[in-house]
Amino acid sequence: MQAAAVPKHPVAPPASGATVLPELIGLVYEGLNEARPWAALADRLRQVLAAINVTVTLLHAEDRPTDIQVMSVDPDDGTDWLQAERVHRERFAHVELVDPKSLRPGEVLVFGPQDVEPDCAEFMAFLNLASCLRTCFAEPGGMRCWIDVIRGHCEPQRPFAASELELIGALLPHLSRALGLFARLKRQEAEKSIYEGCLDHLLLGCLLLDGDGQLLCVNRAARAIVDKHQGIELSHGRVQLQDRTAQRALDKAIGNAIAARTQEGGRYRGELVRQHAQDGVLLGMLATPAPLFDYYYQGRHVPSVIIYLSELTESLAMQQVSGGSAAELIAQLLDLTRQEARLAALLACGQTISEAAGQMGIAVTAARNYSKNIYAKLGIKGQTDLVRILFKSFALLR
Repeated sequence: MQAAAVPKHPVAPPASGATVLPELIGLVYEGLNEARPWAALADRLRQVLAAINVTVTLLHAEDRPTDIQVMSVDPDDGTDWLQAERVHRERFAHVELVDPKSLRPGEVLVFGPQDVEPDCAEFMAFLNLASCLRTCFAEPGGMRCWIDVIRGHCEPQRPFAASELELIGALLPHLSRALGLFARLKRQEAEKSIYEGCLDHLLLGCLLLDGDGQLLCVNRAARAIVDKHQGIELSHGRVQLQDRTAQRALDKAIGNAIAARTQEGGRYRGELVRQHAQDGVLLGMLATPAPLFDYYYQGRHVPSVIIYLSELTESLAMQQVSGGSAAELIAQLLDLTRQEARLAALLACGQTISEAAGQMGIAVTAARNYSKNIYAKLGIKGQTDLVRILFKSFALLR
């Protein structure tokens, strides 16, 4: 292993901490909206602290080959830092000084090749790592992050100055607060994903519109319905219906929902619109105002209208669960045999005993006996009660 060449060009002096601190604090909070959180902060810190690499570690876990990181690297630096991390995990994870989890939140640590065992020091020299400043910050929920500022070898060598350590120390309270906001946003994103998954599972399309009637968000179920049927499409940021009468009704319903949203104490429940797709399927839409929160930001480009979209005449929901795997779930849920469960699903879809028997490949008399067993086990009188039970159970039948 050979040490990297030492650059001969002088390193520009860093900007004054007092001068750049407000800028860095702004980047701490602005970083929450970045696709790669705190990427701009890492880049600016690298410039201010004359570093070859600044890395923000969002997750450090032993069961992963690499951490989840946001990294800013000097354009002239050719080091493969991800490979360097893999080597570190394999060979030097036992060195406590370089283990990120050995650093407590709020602490600032500076170390270099002179502070570690020879093999690790040689590896640092190979990476052109002359000195590393590391700090840790955390939020009350337990999420911890780290920042590493790496300086390479240069002439003359520049250790981290007290003013630079003070600059990092001044950023730490803001980093902790921002991390708390970041954790809250991630929890809300997870909750949103879970709830959207529930809507998708119920085959209920959900579209969010802003105060101008423009689409903001479309869940998977809605996209699946739109892609499946001709006569409805999402074009130019709007819901477009082929039937002009239905389009006028939908536009009117959206406009009324937008107007009702601004009326305090209103009990407006929305308007229903129907649309026949070209394949004959009847689609139902409910346009209703989105909830209005006192603390929500104002303006027109906020969620203002919810359109719920559903197929009304094509295959009742239970037709989606009449297959083999669903029959097993119905049998488990209602304590039926597999054949009884298959028959129950078919009857709940509106088929007659004769039609269900033909699809199952059994005699009508056998199907009648199965139906009697089903009704007896469930304590119901007939097919109407069975439809009601399975309709209520649909959400559980994945």
